[in-house]
Amino acid sequence: MPRKSKSPKTAKTLSKTLKNLSPIPGTPGGPGGVGSPGSPATSLYRSESFIFAIVIGIIGLIININAIMWIYKLENIPECKCSDNWMRMYLKYYLLVVIPVVFIQIFINIYLYLNDLRLSDITGSVMLTFRVFTGFVSFVGFLNIIIAIIFINKLKEINCECSEDVRREVYFIYNIVLASFIGIALLFTLMSIPIAIMSLRK
Repeated sequence: MPRKSKSPKTAKTLSKTLKNLSPIPGTPGGPGGVGSPGSPATSLYRSESFIFAIVIGIIGLIININAIMWIYKLENIPECKCSDNWMRMYLKYYLLVVIPVVFIQIFINIYLYLNDLRLSDITGSVMLTFRVFTGFVSFVGFLNIIIAIIFINKLKEINCECSEDVRREVYFIYNIVLASFIGIALLFTLMSIPIAIMSLRK
């Protein structure tokens, strides 16, 4: 005697049950797991990431504001000819652009943190334009790091006394730290390329 086939309703219920049970709840990718979008662990990780970004942004904003104040101080000293070159001008205009950008980024991160959102949740042409603009500023910022280190190091070599300031030293160390992080990131990227190639060949 032939077996009766399962009804579509029963098959649908069974499929739903299996979907809920696999992966195991609490595991990465499972209901309530680290990989699931609405899990407490994911929300906590996102919150900590935003807090870290906000703190780093505020520190960078304070350092950049003090750096532009130092640049203006040099411009207001007519006899400070040892600092008067194109690199000082570049730093000035870069800082005038990057300070508002950093402020907006901090505001966006605070908004996302308070509303438990992700950056991908913000859509629209204005946000897209801002992302493209910040990408360009980041590229120019890489050049700024190099120029700032060379400029301040040159001032130290020629013993430019009128440029001596605590803000100069802080900005110098700040850019060295940024350059170090970029260098480490590039090193890890280059090290991962052979591993990726080997995994593709398998």
